Amino acid sequence: MNPQPKDKDKPIPKPERSLAQLKKDLDKVFNKFIRHRDSCNGMFKCISCGEVKPVSQMHAGHYYSAGHHSALRWVEQNCNGQCVKCNTFLHGNLLGYKKGMLEKYGKAFVERLEQCKNNKSKMMRFEVLFLIDHYKKLI
Repeated sequence: MNPQPKDKDKPIPKPERSLAQLKKDLDKVFNKFIRHRDSCNGMFKCISCGEVKPVSQMHAGHYYSAGHHSALRWVEQNCNGQCVKCNTFLHGNLLGYKKGMLEKYGKAFVERLEQCKNNKSKMMRFEVLFLIDHYKKLI
């Protein structure tokens, strides 16, 4: 005879997602937000080369890489629509990216971003959950 659980109709709770899993979720929704923000009628202008291309060729490219600059990983101005060619094959096309950043945000902002590039960020679970919810609402 198999013992029946007393609360057999009670749903089994899902295991809590780890902070690393939540950060991956945030990356996905943040990148989707950037693609949405930087596109218009299925087209976008690459921040690095200035070419207008279809959204299917758009990456959410970071000026300061997300892997090495944790404090800037989810800073909206550090991430912009960038074509596959510039982001992947030209390794970010950083000279063109900086020119595009200066045009889009101005010299003062780019200098402030540079001052923050080596800051470290240890986000807590509630902060990541808040940002996931925030970007889902913006899309």
